[in-house]
Order: sequence, then structure tokens, then C-alpha cells
Amino acid sequence: RLNVLVGHRYRVLIAMVLILLSLTPQSVMAQDLFAPPSPVKVSVVSMVDQTTPDGKFVLAVTMDIQKPWHVNGSKDQIPEVLNYLIPTQITIPDKPDWLAVGRMQLPKTHVLPVTYTGTPVDLPVFEGKVSFFVPIWVKKDTKAGQYTIPVQIRYQTCDDKSCLAPKTESFEVLVKVGDKQIFAPAMVLEQFNEFDTAALDDFTESSGNLGESGSDSVVFDAFGLSFSLDGSGLGGMLGLLLMAMVGGALLNLTPCVLPVIPLKIMLLHKSAGTRGKGMLLGLFMSLGVMGFWLALGIAIAGISDFSQVNQLFQYPLFNMGMGILICLLAIGMCGLFSVKLPNSVYNVTPKHDTFTGSVLFGIMTAVLSTPCTGPFMGAAAAWSATQPALVTVAIFAAIGAGMAIPYLILSAFPALAKKMPSAGPASVLVKQFLGLCLLAAGSYFLGVGLNGLLTQPPDEPGLWHWWMVCGILALAGYWMAYRSIKLGGKRPAAITWAIIGLLITVGSLNMGRSLTAKGPIDWVMYTPDRMAQAQRQGKVVLVDFTAQWCLNCQVLEHQVLYSEKIVDFLTSDRIVPMKVDLTSANPDGADLLQQAGRVTIPLLVIYDADGQERFKSDSYTVGQVSQILEQLTGSDPAH
Repeated sequence: RLNVLVGHRYRVLIAMVLILLSLTPQSVMAQDLFAPPSPVKVSVVSMVDQTTPDGKFVLAVTMDIQKPWHVNGSKDQIPEVLNYLIPTQITIPDKPDWLAVGRMQLPKTHVLPVTYTGTPVDLPVFEGKVSFFVPIWVKKDTKAGQYTIPVQIRYQTCDDKSCLAPKTESFEVLVKVGDKQIFAPAMVLEQFNEFDTAALDDFTESSGNLGESGSDSVVFDAFGLSFSLDGSGLGGMLGLLLMAMVGGALLNLTPCVLPVIPLKIMLLHKSAGTRGKGMLLGLFMSLGVMGFWLALGIAIAGISDFSQVNQLFQYPLFNMGMGILICLLAIGMCGLFSVKLPNSVYNVTPKHDTFTGSVLFGIMTAVLSTPCTGPFMGAAAAWSATQPALVTVAIFAAIGAGMAIPYLILSAFPALAKKMPSAGPASVLVKQFLGLCLLAAGSYFLGVGLNGLLTQPPDEPGLWHWWMVCGILALAGYWMAYRSIKLGGKRPAAITWAIIGLLITVGSLNMGRSLTAKGPIDWVMYTPDRMAQAQRQGKVVLVDFTAQWCLNCQVLEHQVLYSEKIVDFLTSDRIVPMKVDLTSANPDGADLLQQAGRVTIPLLVIYDADGQERFKSDSYTVGQVSQILEQLTGSDPAH
């Protein structure tokens, strides 16, 4: 009987355990069913499916935050009075020794007034869908194989009145290391649209917590001089501001500013003999320069869709507007506004010897400089775009101040222009000639804008606007020759200037013929089908990303790709020269640029016969391009 009783008890105990075990999952499921869903979804993806030893790529940590929730900013962004809040932190715990981690690019924060302390406090937060970009460098001695990168994200979800408990999520990203780099599918690469590729070009290993943006260094590399500055301290920040000013000053030496050389000359000319007014004109012109760069910094800091310095030139209507404005300034410089127009119009004429005109000239100079990037400026601007808004604006203001300083210096020494005629018909001729040169610059931007509107990708924009530009320059030269003889007769100086004018006319017409010629390369305009066809045929494909508003693109194309050695390669039957023109909206071209891991041009990418990327650069030389083409084709066409 005892055995039966014990056996019965054991059976009851076992049954109870089984019942509890069967109920536990149901209880857990019920709890999950009625628990509110998390307002934040986190994902981590890699830009590449496979990389190489010494290869660089990027991880994107994306947080999709539902309204009205937000997550707190990074540690150095949270105000001291709210230091008890949990900052958003992204770390790579137990960092593998085969990789190095670069300076993380943070998304832009939004300032939100919160009342956690009982009084409103401005708190930088991340809202909506944001991505953090973590550059990764695979060390040179890494062997081929599969590797995992551990990523940990710690954050706190809040609304404007209360916060949820902090949360930590862990991920593992699988990365293959092989003999070539293979990018992720296009759908994945869409998450990297806002990544600034300068972080890969100027890779610096990050120190400390990846969530602390201010602890990272900025690397400068120009003219063979390489150094880094840490922007987290006062000294480093002052150094960055100084480098931004130097970069701004060097912008005056880039090709983008060449169209405003007449403005500089006329500023000096009007300053001669009137030091006080000359200084004021120089000051107002400098204010125009600094005002534009300050506005650009505010736009980049506060407008999520505005992320590139030269982004404005990607819009045809902006180019047309710029062209019209430059043409109006040119006509005003020639003095044509003083004829037949009412006094009310004359009072607002943007002439070079007025304060209003000087401000407009300054703005014009700054706007025209944006398609170019000066030494030291690019690294400082790229770093500032990942910082709090105040730092971003300060760096861009420093760039503007650096660009404006030369105009203040020139206006302080008006004697440099005293040899120019200051009165009489000769002075009028100088203004008319320089005004026509500026009119040619305006017609260039007007033509580029019209081409952008009239051309449908993949067709290449027309070159007709070059005849308009060169025709106006030829007219300027002819006018100089005609008026010089008319005013000076047979005097040697008049004859000399007449000859110079005729040479300008002949040279301009010859330049128009050269710039509108087909060129030595038979370009194939890019489409996905044409690219696929070339790869099926086993061809090496050279892809040139360009745009008519990109002056650096034009310089590289004519100096490098049109050189005799490169032309010999590109006219062979083993290479397909393909062009992606981004003058106007080109979705297919933009997708290919995205697949190449870049968001800016100029860019040259060379794919081998298997369709794998073998070369990529935004500042290439004849030697670099010829070397890679010779390796891929196995021969030098010159031999």
C-alpha cells in the first residue's frame, strides 16, 4: 500500500511539473502579447559582402524611432544638468585584432525642449530614422576567411516628459575577407546615401567610446604635409578653426573662382586713391563672402536633405539663376544700366562701387567657389558636418572668414591698381572689357542649366553653350582692339592693346572649336544594360562620373583621360570607356555612384573583365590610370 501511495504521489508531482512546464510558455506568450511593442527598431548592415586585406568599408547602424519618441544624443551632447540620462553609445566590444575602427559619423541631432527637471531644457536628440556610420579598416596581414564584427548599441528611449528603461542590443556582422571587394546589393547600399566618403579617404583609428564624437581626430593631408588635430579640446578646436580659415583662403586659388577675377580687379581699381572707401568696399565684399558660408553652414547643420557643399549646382534652375545674376552684374559693370532705365532701378543697380554691389560680389565669389574644395578645407568641413550644429556653423564661418581675408588685404593696398586708368574713355573700356568677360561666365552657368533641363539621361548634354561663352570672349577681344585704335590712333600702346585684343578673339574662337569637338574618346553613355553587355563580352570598363557644372571633372577629363597615353588604351577593343553624366537628374547614374560607395564627383572607377571593381579615385593621374589598365589588359597599346 505504501509503494502504491508513493508511486501515486510521484505521478502527481510529475504531472504538476509537466503542467507548469506547459503553462510557462503560454504565460510568457501572453505577457509578450500584451506588452507594448518597442518604439525603436535597430539594424546593422555592412556596405560590403566581401573585402580584402588592407580594405576599408563601412557599417551602418540604423535606428527607426517611432513618433513621438526619441533617443538621447551622444555623451558630449547631453547638457550637464541632464547628465543622468543614458547617452546613445555604439561600441565594438572585445574589438577583434584584425580590424581598426575609424571615426564614426553621427547623424544630425534635433534640439528638443524637455521638462524632466521641472523647467524646460534644450536636449539634442535623434528622431525618426537615423543612421550611424562606422568606418572599418581590415589590417594588411589578415588572412582570407569569414569573420564576425560584434556591435553593441546602448540607448534610452524617451518622449518630452518621461523615459523608458535603458536598453542594450547586440549584433554580429558577418564579413568575408578575400582577393577582391564585393559590395552589398543596391537595396542595402541605399542606407549609405548620407555617408561622407572622406572618412574612408582620411581614415584615422578612433579612440575611446564610439558614441563620443568629439574624441576623434581629424586628419589633414595636403602638399605632402600630414597631421591630425583632436577637436575635443579647446586647443584642438582652435586649430581646426585655423585650418578651416587656411582652406578658405586657398579657395581663392582654385579654378572655380577664376570667373570673378574681373570683380577683384575692379574692386582694386575703385579703391585706388580712396583708401577709406576702398576699405569699406572690401569689408562689405568680405561680409558677402562670410555671409554665404555662414548660411551654408546653417543649412548643412539644420536641413537633413542638405549634405554636400556643391549640392546646389546639381539643380539646373539654380545654375540658370546663377547665370542670370552674373549676367546682370556684368551688364551693370559695363555701365549699361545707366541708360534708359528709371532712377528707381538705377538706385539698386549692383555696381561694383556701391556697398550693395560689393556684398553681392562677395556672395557671387563664395557661391562660385563651392564646386571646388581647397586643401585643409575638405577635412574640416567633413568633420564639422558630424558635430553639433554650433560647431558646424563655426567651422563654415571660419572657411568664409579665410576666403574673405585676401579681399580685405587687397582693399587695404589700393596702390596696387593705380596704374589702371581711373577716368576717361580708357577707364570705360576697361570696365566694358571686364564686364564682357564676366558676361561670358554668366552665359556658361546659364547654358549648363539649360542643358540640364533639356537633356534626358543617358544622353550626354550638348556643348552649344561653349560657343556662347567663347563668342562673348571673342567679342570682348574685338571690342578691346577696335576701341583701342579708335581712342589711341597709331600710338604704340594703342596698337599693342589692339593686337592683344585680336589675339583674344582668335584664341576664343579656337577654344570654342576645341571645346565643342567630339574629342578623342568614343564614350558610351551609361545604362545598366550597356554595362551588363560590356561585362558579358569580357571587356574592361572605365567609368567616368562627371557633370558640366563640375569644373574639377572637366580638368581631370582633359588633362588625364584625353592624354595621348590614356587615349591609346581607351581606343583599343579591350576597354569600354563609359561616362555617367550627372548634370541633370540621372537615377541610373546615381545608383551606380552609390554602388561605388561614393556620393560626390569627380570619380573614376575601373572594372575588370569579371565586373569587379579594381580602381577607384577622385584625384587620379595618368600614371595611375595607365598602370591599372595595363595590368587588366596585359599589354601597353603604345607598344
